[in-house]
Amino acid sequence: MNRVARRLAWHQVRGLVCLGAWLLRRRIGVGTGDVALGHARELVPMVLALAFVLGLETAVVGLLVPWPIVHVLDVLAVLQVLSVAAVAVTRPHLVGGGRRLLRGGALFEVEVPLTLVESVRAERERHSGAAIQFADKDVPELHIAVGGWTDVVVKLEKAVSVTKPDGTSGMANRVRFRCDDGKNAVTKIRAEAARV
Repeated sequence: MNRVARRLAWHQVRGLVCLGAWLLRRRIGVGTGDVALGHARELVPMVLALAFVLGLETAVVGLLVPWPIVHVLDVLAVLQVLSVAAVAVTRPHLVGGGRRLLRGGALFEVEVPLTLVESVRAERERHSGAAIQFADKDVPELHIAVGGWTDVVVKLEKAVSVTKPDGTSGMANRVRFRCDDGKNAVTKIRAEAARV
C-alpha cells in the first residue's frame, strides 16, 4: 500500500473513531488543565444538513435500486459526511501545559510552545484555497482555515516547522487559525502564555 493510500485509510479510520467519540460526547486529546478552543460551530449545521439530504437520497435509492452494494455505498457516504463534523467537534485546538496544539481535520496537528508566542490578536480574515496552507506575506505564515475563515493570529518569536497532511513541510513565523470565539481564544492564550 503506498503512502497516499495509507494516509487515506488512516483518515477514514480516524474519522470513524471521532464519530464514536462524538456520539459519546468525548473530546480527543483534551487533558485535565487543557483549554479546548472549538472551531466547529459554523461547520456542523451545514454538514448535518448535507448528511440529512444524503440520508434522504439513500432511502429513495433504496426503494428504486435493488443492488445491495449501492445501499452500502450510500450508508458509507452518510457516515463519511458525519465524520467530517465529528472530527471538527472532537478535535478542538488546545491550550495548556505550556503549549498550544492547533488541529485541522483528522490528520493535522501542529504544536507550538507558548514560550514562542510574541503576540496574539483576534482578526477575522477570508482565505481561498486549501484549508491548511502556507502563505508568504511579510513573514512566512500558516493558515488553518475552517469554511475559508480564520479568526486568530499568533506571531511567533521564531519559526516553527510544520508538516501538512499532504506531506509537504515548511516554516511559519505567524499562524492564523479558525476559532468559534476569537476574542475568548486570544484571552485564554495570553493567560496561559503568561503562566509559562
